[in-house]
Amino acid sequence: MSRLDEGRKELFEYALKLSETKLVFGTWGNISLRLCDKYYLITPSGIDYKELTPELLVRVRISDGAYFGDVKPSSESKMHTLIYRNRKDINAIVHTHSTNIQILSSIRKPFIVGEKVIYPVSKYAPSSTKKLALNVAKEFEQYNGVIIANHGFVVGAKSLEEALNIASETEIQAGVLLGEK
Repeated sequence: MSRLDEGRKELFEYALKLSETKLVFGTWGNISLRLCDKYYLITPSGIDYKELTPELLVRVRISDGAYFGDVKPSSESKMHTLIYRNRKDINAIVHTHSTNIQILSSIRKPFIVGEKVIYPVSKYAPSSTKKLALNVAKEFEQYNGVIIANHGFVVGAKSLEEALNIASETEIQAGVLLGEK
């Protein structure tokens, strides 16, 4: 099996897990996997996770964000591209729109434990824009995750399992920060 086929299988499996966690809804949110230094796979634009197949996952070139095939990548692929380009240590990215994180992003509250900022809030920019991608990539210079102002959360990790676990744990802890039980 080729690395592309292996990647499609693995990313598809984790996209389904992501959907089951309720961290994403319908076509919101996205997940990607670095294949090598040159390419990554990402979930497609406008396709519900319930309709997703491995063949619909889109290969994107890291150097310029160009994609291959007839299916468009997630509208936030610019953000994924910049993170992969700037952070060689990140092999997987999860971008969520979960309830508690959405509240933090709306009130622009960073994720703080004790006195340490774990995940900052990026500067605001409209969804799917280069400006949003640049704002998030700037925060990724120092952090492995960012609360995107008025938008959601994105985390990068060494593996899909790690990224998904962090996203899930962060949503739970965000509820605690907000005073929910």
